[in-house]
Amino acid sequence: MKRLFLLLSVIFLCTGLYATPVLSSGEGKFTYKDYPPFADRPVDVHYYIPVSGDVRQMPVVFVFEGADRGYSYLLKTWKREAEKHKFMVFIPHFGLKEYPLCDYQEVGVIDNNTHTVRSAEEQTPALIDKIFEYVKENSGSQRTGYMIYGHSAGGQFVQRFMLFYDSPYVEKAVIGSPGWYTFPDTSLDFPYGVRNIPYITSETIKKYLAKPIVLQLAAGDTVRESYLRKTPEAEAQGRNRYERGNSFYQYIHQIAAEKNWPCHWQKIDEQGIGHHSTGMGERAVPVMLGDSLRALFIGNSYTQYNHLVRQVQAIAASTGHKLSVKLVEHGGWTLKKHAANPETLDAIREGNWDFVVLQDQSKAPAREKDWVRENVYKPAYSLDSLRRLYNPQGKTVFYMTWGHHIDTYAEMQQRLAESYLEMTHQLNAWCAPIGMAWKRIRTENPDFTLYNPDHSHPSVQGSYLAANVFCTVFFQKPYTSGYLAGLSRNEALYLQQMAQETVLSNLSLWNIQPSPQPEDVTRQFYPDPERKYTTPTLGKPVEEGLASLFEITRYLQALADKHSDKVTLANIGNTPQGREIPILYFGTAKEDKKIKVWMQAGLHGNEPAGPEAACLLADYLLGTPEGADILKKVSLALIPVANPDGYAFQSRKSGSGFDLNRDQSKLSDPVTLLLKEAYKEWNPEIALDIHEFSPFRKEFGRLRGSRATTAADVLFLPSGHLNISDGIRRLSNGLFREEAEKALAANGYNSGFYFTPHIKNDSLYAIKDAKSPQSSSTYQGLTNAASLFIEIRGIGLGRTSFARRADCGFRVSRSLLETAAVHHKEVKKTIQKAVRETCAGKSDVFVTFQPTRTELPVSFIDLSKKERFTETLPTLDALQLKADLVRKRPKAYILPDSCPMQAEKLRALGIKVEKSRKAFTTTVEKYIVTEYRKTDKEWEKIYPVTVSTRVIKEKKSFPAGSFIVRLSQKNANLAITLLEPESVNGFVNFGVIHTERGQELPVYRER
Repeated sequence: MKRLFLLLSVIFLCTGLYATPVLSSGEGKFTYKDYPPFADRPVDVHYYIPVSGDVRQMPVVFVFEGADRGYSYLLKTWKREAEKHKFMVFIPHFGLKEYPLCDYQEVGVIDNNTHTVRSAEEQTPALIDKIFEYVKENSGSQRTGYMIYGHSAGGQFVQRFMLFYDSPYVEKAVIGSPGWYTFPDTSLDFPYGVRNIPYITSETIKKYLAKPIVLQLAAGDTVRESYLRKTPEAEAQGRNRYERGNSFYQYIHQIAAEKNWPCHWQKIDEQGIGHHSTGMGERAVPVMLGDSLRALFIGNSYTQYNHLVRQVQAIAASTGHKLSVKLVEHGGWTLKKHAANPETLDAIREGNWDFVVLQDQSKAPAREKDWVRENVYKPAYSLDSLRRLYNPQGKTVFYMTWGHHIDTYAEMQQRLAESYLEMTHQLNAWCAPIGMAWKRIRTENPDFTLYNPDHSHPSVQGSYLAANVFCTVFFQKPYTSGYLAGLSRNEALYLQQMAQETVLSNLSLWNIQPSPQPEDVTRQFYPDPERKYTTPTLGKPVEEGLASLFEITRYLQALADKHSDKVTLANIGNTPQGREIPILYFGTAKEDKKIKVWMQAGLHGNEPAGPEAACLLADYLLGTPEGADILKKVSLALIPVANPDGYAFQSRKSGSGFDLNRDQSKLSDPVTLLLKEAYKEWNPEIALDIHEFSPFRKEFGRLRGSRATTAADVLFLPSGHLNISDGIRRLSNGLFREEAEKALAANGYNSGFYFTPHIKNDSLYAIKDAKSPQSSSTYQGLTNAASLFIEIRGIGLGRTSFARRADCGFRVSRSLLETAAVHHKEVKKTIQKAVRETCAGKSDVFVTFQPTRTELPVSFIDLSKKERFTETLPTLDALQLKADLVRKRPKAYILPDSCPMQAEKLRALGIKVEKSRKAFTTTVEKYIVTEYRKTDKEWEKIYPVTVSTRVIKEKKSFPAGSFIVRLSQKNANLAITLLEPESVNGFVNFGVIHTERGQELPVYRER
């Protein structure tokens, strides 16, 4: 009996130990030091285990740090993903001192002291296997393997981990944007190749290519930072991370093809993002977890041709998505036949479909409306109802086909679009707009072969286009697929791009992201003007959505060709994705008697009313007597689409992943540099930036307890920055804004001041207007240009009220030009006075300031009651600023010769910078950093810094080649704002100038 009691006690104790693992749920840390080869270099492992879910079966993911060896921001992002997707995440912290580059990025292949090759057991990846064994033993996990992810330097670690170490545990590896690679190339020495690593044989390389590895590249990762490796060997891989990744991927597939070896590597090109560790990590999660979607295709030969469904699956797999597919098709069948077919109905009843794709016979939806309602809409409704019953979480997707290649193509295509979109919106389904992508290619590239010789069915190219439209609809993000369906790479990439632009630029039209504005609110409060338009978007059917960049450029070119004596169309440069940035010049920068105006729209790619307004303005100036009169006194530089990469996909950010209106002073994006160069060359006296704002904010629900929206058509965003001349501010917020408001009111539009809503202490308050140079409103004012910045009510509305929105932009831009022409002398005089005062340098420098607390009456619309109401909000008003820190204005700022990058950024912003020819000594004020705080939240790919400084006067010697920024220049106020270290959005704040607490800054004030 005693033995039985003891046995039960042991079992109870063991069970208790197992039920209470050492690694409990939530966030934690343990130190691992039990692996003998690394016992003298213990590693802190930071982790997160979800608080709910079955720990025994959760996937295990190891994430590796970048070159900064920072784990805190990684853990913050990855623990959120871990809790959401139920996986455990572990981040080993490899200290820089204990694990230098040779032992981390280069995984310890070479002993840096003896310069000999280490055994696999002594290399850093072996330590990860041991940590995994520790995790299994102490967490209760029953997983047999783990996954690994690293970005940048962490990506280098993962890439070499998989090449040099053959772990029995790794289930999948995702390599995120390394700076450079070790190629499995036996003609190059390590670390660029493997010639001097004796255990890397052809069999090792064959095994490496067969491993489950995903190379994740950011299409916007094209910036050559100072810390990017630039050795000849690294440069041979490419000029930037994106080029180097593609070069590496092409190399390993070339080896596989030459040797006839299996290659299981996949590549994902992430669009709309640059070198962003946490953003790329978030996108890697579904790639690692492999969550599978299921799609049922119901159709006929159009769905069957060229194995369309298999192509969809192959494209999905090549971009890291699992997609299970099933096809029910019969040649020539209609939806009416499918609705009566037991095979089709049983397939829908299988359930668990994420997407049920419906495609009717090619001619049926193009017939007369009454026939279509009876023979197309009714069976579609029947099939959709069955889908809702058995797949309530799924979505019906209508496969919009294309018109036949015959004389009546245009009419047939229009009817197909009308019918499919009507069904889509009636049933709250989605539409896969293959017919619209087809039409776009027919227009832009008419020699491209999309049809089979029968002029009806798709060619291989046509089916590949359709497959890419489906993948874009299903996954709703840009990608680059390595699956080419036997096409040339250029053909395939072109079709991928056309498919993605067609879908992503009109998500509300395809009902994938429906317009948040009810139709009755549109009719009652926001009707479109009743007039005919010829501009790119408004001049074509609603079913075709927003104008493409091709259509906008074609429109501008036609205007320039017709009016070559009045306007010149030029290109200020190409974006990182290769798109041109067109600009219209009405006059020249040398016509000093005229007022020079700069206008830009589309700085945010998802704000399409501005580009259309710019086209309306160009048409007005060139096609009316009133426009001709304006051009007698005004010269205009007009950029309709300042962010072409973003516009192509209706994405706010640029192709490099930057918000260009947050890049006004740090100049991180190549597009910003192009825009600033053109602005500097034009040297405007007046500037207008046209934007749109989102009128639907969740904060507004606190006003009445129901959904509400901002009522105004246009909100003005003047700058109250205290370093802007008083005269410039009076022109901007006085004359030009007031005249623009009158013009809007005369046409039935409402306006007000721009604000952003915030919640504090459970109460709603507003932040009004702009005060920092991160916005073009302030940047332009600091260059002594009268600056107008407008926000039109529109983000998220797609084509809803589009004519009204574009007309608002047109009315403001026209008013600005008319006001400049009518008040020509007054405006010129005020601006010239502001420039003289700036150059004279008698005013103090306002370094930091705070908005005044006031109240702002704001008009809203109650979406439930369909009524307008006004609410007065507590407000922080940036038009009424109070200075916190004021300094005497220096004669100049001096930067030592170690700051060429900072000097180039100043020059790019239009600030004159001299370079001293010889050494000199002068009395200066130097800054000593007394307080330093770096945010732990990443913003626009940086971690902004806030400092306080102590200013000390001394005599200082500077070497030849030092940089001098004299303040007797037009853009001195901008220089002041960028170089004073406490300044918001200045060079210190944005990390353009690096510092730490107690350091002397490399900026000096010459008094």
